[in-house]
Amino acid sequence: KDVKIFNRLLYKQGYVPSNGRRFTARTGRAVLAYRKVHGRAKSTRATPGIFKTLADGRGAYKLRHPGAGRHVEVSIGRQVMVLADNGRAQRTYHVSTGKASTPTVRGHFRFYRRQPGFNAVGMYYSVYFHGGYAIHGYPSVPATYPASHGCVRTPIPDARSIYNWVRLGMSIYTY
Repeated sequence: KDVKIFNRLLYKQGYVPSNGRRFTARTGRAVLAYRKVHGRAKSTRATPGIFKTLADGRGAYKLRHPGAGRHVEVSIGRQVMVLADNGRAQRTYHVSTGKASTPTVRGHFRFYRRQPGFNAVGMYYSVYFHGGYAIHGYPSVPATYPASHGCVRTPIPDARSIYNWVRLGMSIYTY
């Protein structure tokens, strides 16, 4: 029962846990996103402190562009991505952005192309926002460091839901 309550509290603060009574890999990714947002050790371990913060109605990602309507924000420093609407973080995900030798571009862009399924280089459900830069699922999304060639990597199980949420022409802010 405690896990079901914990999942509900994570969801209320804009994270993406599982729905049931079990602590699944999806719940672990939600905890990892929470920990990244708050500058804590990058792990999937839930603690009483996290539970208390969520139970107090706190812990959501604070948007940098709350007046931008429905949009995406990527915090390169925190390695998280937020799907935002109505001035609040609706879904906050753990991601991996570009490594030092191939950094993710920073700025305000608009999504211009969608590519469902896998492509030839293993990108899954991609949405492009600048040149070859995209948000996409990928098998390797390290928790503790940026690893991509500039794209915003998301775990494969999250990619399709993100793809379906994003619309062409929508804003993305990377910072």
